[in-house]
Amino acid sequence: MIKLVKLMSIVLSLTMLISLAACGGSSKETDTKASDTKASDTPKESSNSTEKVKLKFLSLSADENRNNIREKYIKANLEKEFPNVEIEYDLGGGGQDYANKLKAYNASGDMPDVWFSEQNLSSVVVEAGNALDLLPYVQQTGFDKKFKMPDIVAPDKNGKLYCVQPGADQYFTPRLWYHKDVFTKNNIQPPKTFDELVKACETLKAKGIIPISIVGKDGWTPNLHMLQTMIMAEDPQVALDLVNNKTDFSNPVVKNALGRIQKLVQVGAFAPGVTNIDYGPAVEMYTSGKAAMLAMFTWETGNLEKSSPDTDFVPWPSAKDGVDPNGAIQYWGAPLSGYLASAKSKSPEMAAKFAMYCATQDALYYNTEQKAPTMLDTGVKIEGISPLLQKNLDQFNSAKIKIPSLWSAIFNTQMSAEIATQNSKLLTGKYSPDDYIKAMNPVWADNFK
Repeated sequence: MIKLVKLMSIVLSLTMLISLAACGGSSKETDTKASDTKASDTPKESSNSTEKVKLKFLSLSADENRNNIREKYIKANLEKEFPNVEIEYDLGGGGQDYANKLKAYNASGDMPDVWFSEQNLSSVVVEAGNALDLLPYVQQTGFDKKFKMPDIVAPDKNGKLYCVQPGADQYFTPRLWYHKDVFTKNNIQPPKTFDELVKACETLKAKGIIPISIVGKDGWTPNLHMLQTMIMAEDPQVALDLVNNKTDFSNPVVKNALGRIQKLVQVGAFAPGVTNIDYGPAVEMYTSGKAAMLAMFTWETGNLEKSSPDTDFVPWPSAKDGVDPNGAIQYWGAPLSGYLASAKSKSPEMAAKFAMYCATQDALYYNTEQKAPTMLDTGVKIEGISPLLQKNLDQFNSAKIKIPSLWSAIFNTQMSAEIATQNSKLLTGKYSPDDYIKAMNPVWADNFK
């Protein structure tokens, strides 16, 4: 079940909380005793103190942040935290490869003890009965008391909690990154409107520069944020209505958004062969200077600052007079995006504790190395924040409307698969918005069932 109530609670409360998160807070250690759940309510497992508990952990391994978290934090601190635990690391790659591997595990029923997953994949595992209810363990250890936003560790309508996370996703938003020196050299001003963006792309294209680097494989960039970005550029309310299932893809604003993406394709805004460009090559295309702009979430801020010191960003340009690009923002994050544990684990208590440990290591990584806030309070005071990250947080905080990314929070598995197919077609420049809408609406009708 999709937690619309929880998501809207996040939307309403995020503005008040982000100011505190940006400062990093250094609150006292929270009480680790359970509040509402008695110790006897938590399943117990027998253990031999002389024998190590063995757990299998499925990890993303095609993303620099995930690799750093696993190698520099999860592995590095494991012996101190869990001296009697031995972890088998299953490196699952990324993108569709990782999704296919997790789906195969789920189909067999023989899940790894702990794994990292996004909402659209997690929901399938939950529906199959393969996810462990983490709520008793979260409450018994006091892990739930460490969050600035309690909704992140609140149970679903069925009274269960299947996922623990660091609360970093709630701060990630898509930006249009650009090389300041490339713009200056070519006498281009950072675009504030969609028409200005198109003109900038045409100018850059004429000079032999790739205007915008995107992840085109499987329609990734349109899937995860660009379609929603283009909707919000004209009317943020329509994006909110989609979140709440009050409209569908036949909405004129959605059709216009599709047309704007098609327009960018047709003016040559993206690299040749864009439908085959994966995540890593897309980022490298920008950091190497081959592309003037990059459409990407702020989780890449630290990496972009290190590799491209001339990097800056603009809020996504508006497509309608009176729409303030700074007034509305979309953010990543969903109830089932994070760490899950197997319902069939031979060591469920240890699997649950390891999942919470991984979430904590996530938060420590973002607080320490990325200088980025998290809803999970690690006690780390964030200092020395970069001007670019501060600019992002200030703009994020000032935005009056905050909307969860549809892909991470709303789309079910069927919807995610179909929109990926349609967005890949859209990136060819030869697929009309009308054909797109005709294909999507029947799938959308089933999305909230």
